[in-house]
Amino acid sequence: MTLTATKEAARTTRSRGIPYYLSRLLMKAPLHRALVRAAECHLLADIDLPRPLLDVGAGDGIFAWTLFDEQLEVGIDPAGASLREALPLGMYRNLAQAFGAPLPFRDGTFASILSNSTLEHIPDLDPVVAELSRVLKADGVCVLTVPSDMFLDYTLGVRLFRALRLRPLANAYARWFNRISRHHHCDPPDVWRERLARAGLGLVEWRYYFGKAATGAMDASHYVGAPSLLTKRLLGRWALWPGKVRFIPLGRWLSGLAQPGASDAGAYLLLVCRKTQ
Repeated sequence: MTLTATKEAARTTRSRGIPYYLSRLLMKAPLHRALVRAAECHLLADIDLPRPLLDVGAGDGIFAWTLFDEQLEVGIDPAGASLREALPLGMYRNLAQAFGAPLPFRDGTFASILSNSTLEHIPDLDPVVAELSRVLKADGVCVLTVPSDMFLDYTLGVRLFRALRLRPLANAYARWFNRISRHHHCDPPDVWRERLARAGLGLVEWRYYFGKAATGAMDASHYVGAPSLLTKRLLGRWALWPGKVRFIPLGRWLSGLAQPGASDAGAYLLLVCRKTQ
């Protein structure tokens, strides 16, 4: 049995001109997060994920709630507060507070693993990737999304300072953005191929996604959407009024940005692997 994401018909559904995934994300998530997660939804909706499935880095559950129309077996995250937010969304049969290494599951428990924009936050990746391989069945599927080696070069701040020939400021902005994003890894495909191979995971397909314009808009929307950070801290919600999506200006323009884009260059990487040993 395979896990199906929301149906193709849903992907073409629009709310006042805004496509389904972006519209659904904006009901619960800030704009910067919604843009890139919508692009990831478009990519992942086309990938079959055999059951049972482990979601590594489930967070607050908004991504799974957007992408899938049926429950996932297990979601894990080290942040207990995020898991408490995910619980009422009902997208997981089981939620567990756990780090990537060790994982509290027997060998070969899962037929597939999904980890969306999570592994870049882990300093020592080899033990975590080894654990993913251990709990995956033979020939199981492991799907990862992570920032790429182009991520920082595509941010609006870095591009702006470089255009003004202020390279020290561009470098400082890159370091600052990586720090606030809690990124320890923004690696090219070859580095990921070697890292996965050491754990017995063969990289069978990969592509870049999220181009310069989209990444620049995502970067800028951090500042435009700063009030949502305040509401999150004070009230525990990114969006106070889910119906706001119907009144968001520039909806058509935003919809064009919330797409995967070209596969040969982008701020993020989609990696599809199979267990080889």
